[in-house]
Amino acid sequence: METEKKTYITCKPWQLLLWPCHSATSNFFMILMMFTSYIATGGYGLLVATVGYIATATRLLDGFIDPFLVMLTDRVNSRFGRVRILIILGRGIQILTVFGMFYWGIGGGIVAYTAIYAIYVIGASISAIATHTGNPVLTTDPKQRPKIFRWQIIYSTVFGAIFQMALSSLLLPKYGELSVPLFQELAIIVTVVAVVFEVLAMIGISPADKPGNFPKKANNKNVNFKDMWNLLTGNRAMQMYVISAVSDKIASQASTQAAITTLIYGIVIANYEFSGAFQAYTMVPNILIILLGTQLMGKTGGKKALVQWSAISAAISAVIVLYMTVIDPTTISQAAVPTVIFLVLCIAQSASVKMTSAVTNSLVPDIVDYELARTGSFMPGTVGTLYSFIDELLSSLSTTIVGLCLTAIGYVSVQPQPGDPCTTPVYWMAMFLWMGLPILGWICTLIAMHWYPLTKEKMEEVEQTNARIRAERAVAAKAE
Repeated sequence: METEKKTYITCKPWQLLLWPCHSATSNFFMILMMFTSYIATGGYGLLVATVGYIATATRLLDGFIDPFLVMLTDRVNSRFGRVRILIILGRGIQILTVFGMFYWGIGGGIVAYTAIYAIYVIGASISAIATHTGNPVLTTDPKQRPKIFRWQIIYSTVFGAIFQMALSSLLLPKYGELSVPLFQELAIIVTVVAVVFEVLAMIGISPADKPGNFPKKANNKNVNFKDMWNLLTGNRAMQMYVISAVSDKIASQASTQAAITTLIYGIVIANYEFSGAFQAYTMVPNILIILLGTQLMGKTGGKKALVQWSAISAAISAVIVLYMTVIDPTTISQAAVPTVIFLVLCIAQSASVKMTSAVTNSLVPDIVDYELARTGSFMPGTVGTLYSFIDELLSSLSTTIVGLCLTAIGYVSVQPQPGDPCTTPVYWMAMFLWMGLPILGWICTLIAMHWYPLTKEKMEEVEQTNARIRAERAVAAKAE
């Protein structure tokens, strides 16, 4: 027990409850921004495909800006720490641009929409740097780290379900269709919840958000482009993580866009209101599986857990497509037996997908620690931002993929609406975007994990090395 105390940095249980509110807030904004295609077509007069091109272009721009952002944020070392400063800056930009996009810019055309969207993704990147910086300094204990992502997923699951129920059961009946006024009200709800969550997150990270917890590189200098290149070319764990995470991100962003929810529930199943009820049904089972899964993850290690949950997610998704093909999907939510089977399959798939996401996110702090052991440089922001840079370059394609796929089945100037006819092309495109793309992403993950070096045993060696590095630097700091 004494050895463990010397090896790992630990935190209080209440910090593990509060700090994940920050990552959950990122998911809240992501849910809201899934509806920007409706705002763009209904409020700015843009074509569906054009919206996809803009999303791709602005994310590519943000990807190129990310390396410069991390070099700037790496120099933030105030008496208020670093993480809280980045939260206030990043979320402040996001909130302002959300109101700019959903309210102030309506009617401004393509120029206004593109400019607002570009500024928004910069704010989102700064918020992401705060996440990647806060996670490694909060705790290095392999039993505690999974719990950060446990609570992040639980908060996102619960409030994601609440947002979907509010949309389908309250706002849609109130406004009659998926319209600009509906999404304006949803934007206010999400923003209020986000502000409350960020206050809680800053309270949680406060004890760890101190200047002394953010040492510079081994040579006592700031991060530069050479460090980023060395990280990408020399850190095998980073390379395999990028392949795994980006492939999953492209698929998940495409499959969870609002238009896909409309295709599945509003057109294929022909009962959009059931999407809100579905979220309620899945919430409790998801939470139970996440509690169990993250507990086991602390025992097995991230690599083994990710392989297991990726394989489970792909298998269940394939079964769902097969099931939807052999039955009449419109009987779901209408007849007991097909509804129960659908719910069981989708609850299992939803829980496994959330566990896959939690495990994937948990690899980032491990890679930060591995880089410290490998080079002597503690670069949490750099690790997260280098991934974000590649992620922005590649995952930005998800919106374009959805836009082109919708255009191919006839949605050129309008988005799918509940009650549209379910033709054969519409059905199979919905299946491809909903389950097909994620299956391809998980296959990429399984391949990448074969070469991922950070097993549970390897991470124990890493933390022992890092404990020695920290002790040596503490002695050197006192000598100065």
